[in-house]
Amino acid sequence: MTDSLQRVVNALNEIVETGLVWPRGLINPGGPHRVLAGTLFPVSIGEDECAVFGRLIEQFRPENTFIVGNAFGFSSCYIADMMRQHGGKSVVTLDSEVEGRGKACAVIARQLADRLELTLLKNKKGQSPQDTASVIETDRHDLVFIDGNHMHPHVTGDFDGILPYTHERTIMVWHDFWMSGMIPCLRVAESLGFRWLWLPTSCEMVLGVRDESMFMELQKMFPDGVENQQPHSPFLAPAILAKEFARQVWETISRPVLSRWNSGARLRSDV
Repeated sequence: MTDSLQRVVNALNEIVETGLVWPRGLINPGGPHRVLAGTLFPVSIGEDECAVFGRLIEQFRPENTFIVGNAFGFSSCYIADMMRQHGGKSVVTLDSEVEGRGKACAVIARQLADRLELTLLKNKKGQSPQDTASVIETDRHDLVFIDGNHMHPHVTGDFDGILPYTHERTIMVWHDFWMSGMIPCLRVAESLGFRWLWLPTSCEMVLGVRDESMFMELQKMFPDGVENQQPHSPFLAPAILAKEFARQVWETISRPVLSRWNSGARLRSDV
């Protein structure tokens, strides 16, 4: 775990109780991911996926970043902490604050940024793409992370909304390639001159850029990446979501029961 990631994890644990999910990764080896204790969603990006952002920031030193989807602020705070060390100026997030305990997540995200003294990070409430133009603070973003509603056409809408405020060397990052909204959005990106690279991270990240030299550099940085990866079966996402929902519901229900049973067992053994 890097120093930045350790800082974020420590600060988050000081604010709220969290739990680990997908400790070995979801689709591919990786993880772990985090959730707020007692909740099913939202789930943070994996620690392996934080490492991808760390490498991108160290290599390309983005000054301005825009993030769609923020939840409880784990990824945005890591990105901002890394950017602070490498000349970054601004990170703006846009979140509707409705997923899971939306308002509570938003409060935690702001507390986390304050605790880490990330003055370059600004978390804003609103809908993407409707509110994108009103919340951005520059018309030239170097890094964009799209991790909001993963269904079609929402991903494409998020992409279209921020596209006018990017440039040829802007790196686009998508999360959750396995979700249904990704491929339609990537096809639109291709039509606009983007080349994209799928990465075998826990939840499958995608990196896209229009500049050819930068794309070649990304390929060198991530040699296990695949350009124009084939889409998954349309049945994969519903199956995974159903399985994970059932697993997390079971863990949420069984954890306190098992805890009480173990406490009782210890008391009996002490008698």
